[in-house]
Amino acid sequence: MKNNNKKAMLRPDPAESLNGLIAVCLAAAAALFIIWTFTGKWPWVGQYYNSYILQAQSWLDGRLDLGQNYSHLEIAIFDGKYYISFPPFPSYLMLPFVFLGWDTCDGFIAFVSAIAAGAYAFKILEHFGIEKDRAVFFALFLTIGSNWLFTAQVAWVWFIAQNMAFTLSLMAIYYALKGKAGLSLFVWACAVGCRPFNALYIPVLLYLLYRQHMDENPNDTVKDIIRKRWKAVIPMAVIAISYMVLNYARFGNPIEFGHNYLPEHTESEKGQFDPSYILSNIPALFRLPKISFDGAWEYQAFNGTCMFLVSPIFVSCVVYGARHIMKSDKRGRIQPLLVLAVVVIHLLALTAHNTMGGSQFGNRYTNDVLPMAFLGLAISLPKESKWDKFNYVLFVIGLTLNAIGSVLYYTK
Repeated sequence: MKNNNKKAMLRPDPAESLNGLIAVCLAAAAALFIIWTFTGKWPWVGQYYNSYILQAQSWLDGRLDLGQNYSHLEIAIFDGKYYISFPPFPSYLMLPFVFLGWDTCDGFIAFVSAIAAGAYAFKILEHFGIEKDRAVFFALFLTIGSNWLFTAQVAWVWFIAQNMAFTLSLMAIYYALKGKAGLSLFVWACAVGCRPFNALYIPVLLYLLYRQHMDENPNDTVKDIIRKRWKAVIPMAVIAISYMVLNYARFGNPIEFGHNYLPEHTESEKGQFDPSYILSNIPALFRLPKISFDGAWEYQAFNGTCMFLVSPIFVSCVVYGARHIMKSDKRGRIQPLLVLAVVVIHLLALTAHNTMGGSQFGNRYTNDVLPMAFLGLAISLPKESKWDKFNYVLFVIGLTLNAIGSVLYYTK
């Protein structure tokens, strides 16, 4: 921890920092644009699975339900009415654009979110004193070198929620590192309104905020922190209360987003979540592709394939994290061990779902864990590493697999 604090105190050159940000954003945009030339899934093309747009339109029409069923979408059926079955925050963001008549704004929002993810990943690394070129590389490793690339390409209801939660989680981590409690907790609440299990990030965010506060105010007690910072929870609380009010108005339950009322869950013997699913779903995290008789690999389209194969940055996270934990003193282990605990609990929570993401390329549920795992990587990265060359190989594997896999998936 001591070593990382020294790294965090370094102040990057503003011009170098800007150059790094531009490099990350341009590289991420270029990767997406090249893939779109094969798939035609451009941001300005209307999205077939546009649940959040339909929800925003219904709200503007003065109704909470959709007024009709849409057979190609995952629709919650409750008291004979049809509702969007996903957490609502993406519709919050789309609402003003839909009000102005821009009914295809979801594609552009997904694109902006994708570019912002790389930028915030770069800024997190910069906070820990990682020099510019390495920070550019690892920010791209996290994004276009992982299975994030698959979900970032379109604004389909499932994928834009993950895309936005990914970016908002990185933002929450970055602002917590900078001690901006109100902003960190606010964007974290927005992330939870995209992917509810991202609520598990809160212990790490609070610890980061606590450490930053104590570095500046070493004599303060926890009571002092609460007295000085209590207003920081207000924006977060407003967002959280809005979710609960909306959920109660639709389903009579402040914590029910609607997914439990999908026919696939109401007709399931054990429902949407059950501990018994964990043992059957854990193998999907490590499942290798099948090899056909002609030698081609068959990447499973349903419930995912090996997370370390499609997101090789997980390998780097494990290697650097283990090295850091073994070499650190007791205090230096607190942060990486807390990150590790959240990552493991998050993965177990995801495997308690009755599917592992349905049809996809890669293992998209594990993308929700990447921002927290990336924080562990940023904490653990040594100033210089001979292992970086192996990271380049992993990056090429991740980028190539996800680019080709995405093209094949979206053009089938």
